[in-house]
Amino acid sequence: MADLYPFRGHRYDPAEIGDIGEVVTQPYDKITESMRQQYLERHPQNVVRVIKNPDYRDASNHLNSWINTGVLRADQTQSLYPYEQVFDYEGSSLSRLGVIGLVALDDENLSVKGHENVLTKPLEDRLNLIRANEANDGLIFTLYSDSEMSVDKALTDFTGRHEPVYELYDDYQVCHRLWQLPESEASKAIVGAVRGKPLYIADGHHRFQTAVLYHQECVKKGWKAAARESFDKRMVALFNMESPEVKILATHRAVRNLSDFSGDGLVARLQALFEVCEHSDVGGLFNSLQGAGRQIGLMSSNPPGIYRLSLNPKMLEDKSFMPQVSGIARELDVNMLHEGILSPLLGIGAKELASQQHVDYLRDRNELVAGVRQGKYQAGFFLNPTTVEEVRTISELGEKMPQKSTDFFPKLLTGLVFMKMEIEKSF
Repeated sequence: MADLYPFRGHRYDPAEIGDIGEVVTQPYDKITESMRQQYLERHPQNVVRVIKNPDYRDASNHLNSWINTGVLRADQTQSLYPYEQVFDYEGSSLSRLGVIGLVALDDENLSVKGHENVLTKPLEDRLNLIRANEANDGLIFTLYSDSEMSVDKALTDFTGRHEPVYELYDDYQVCHRLWQLPESEASKAIVGAVRGKPLYIADGHHRFQTAVLYHQECVKKGWKAAARESFDKRMVALFNMESPEVKILATHRAVRNLSDFSGDGLVARLQALFEVCEHSDVGGLFNSLQGAGRQIGLMSSNPPGIYRLSLNPKMLEDKSFMPQVSGIARELDVNMLHEGILSPLLGIGAKELASQQHVDYLRDRNELVAGVRQGKYQAGFFLNPTTVEEVRTISELGEKMPQKSTDFFPKLLTGLVFMKMEIEKSF
């Protein structure tokens, strides 16, 4: 269960930095090296200097310098921060409205459920960064269930009567608006409506686990929270999963650099597990996959071939198929791909995925088609999006999905608001 706390956020001062759009970024795990260079060139106070800096001391120096010089200023009152994203999706303009606040990590009733396993390398990276910065810079994208839409109504009422403190468009033409909602009857109503609800992580599994580990470290050292903004809280953004504007995009898999790969050989082995239907073109494949469950698209380059893979129902009860996966998780397309095909048939298990030598993740299926046709990829696997309900069910059961199982769209920006910790340290 979750209690939501207003807090004194640190925010960029437009009078000091100019255009807020020049200093914010996509989440750190979405920032490629070329994007990082673009952000560095965009503005000297771009938040990438903090969140994507391999020199953790340098990252801390930047953050503290910005606070000391007024580039980042603390709000004078503890506040919630309503956050709206306006975006295009399949030809329609949609608006998604949520709220940013803190949750208490030492609350024994706190329930934050995740659906993905965390990887050691990014977890160590984020932990080193929070040790240096003593701050929350990026948001954790969480979902809660409110079928009565009471929080949405309260947020809509407030944002409809007040101007945002920030409004900007990102590189993907998504409009982002942020408001400051000081403690008031309106904020109390939102806090009360969220109280007692479990939270489900959409994006930010590593960031949340980092906060938990850092909290444990601080407690072990005997450190004390010197304000509401401290190591015992974590900054999160909450969105109602009952809202039709919560969207998940498909993430397709591209396979490369496998020795002795044969498309015909793979298809022959797949026929023992799936009904394999060959298609003459990708358009027919995509039409056949639309909205379907327990089905995966396959395109191979050597020799060329296009197939729809429909799981043989008997395999769901066959314990030799995906032996490490149980319950409803066995019915997820992404698990069928990873645990039923990539690992046992192509030798791409967790270790190989972590090495990033054999699989690329692509949102654009046409990019994957082109890559297979050009021989850049030996095979491409096409998936339908995971549903919000599947995320909730898997999270409730404590099951896990492979990495990149969900691509919530659009992403939450980093740098709109920070939580700088105040810590009483004992040495």
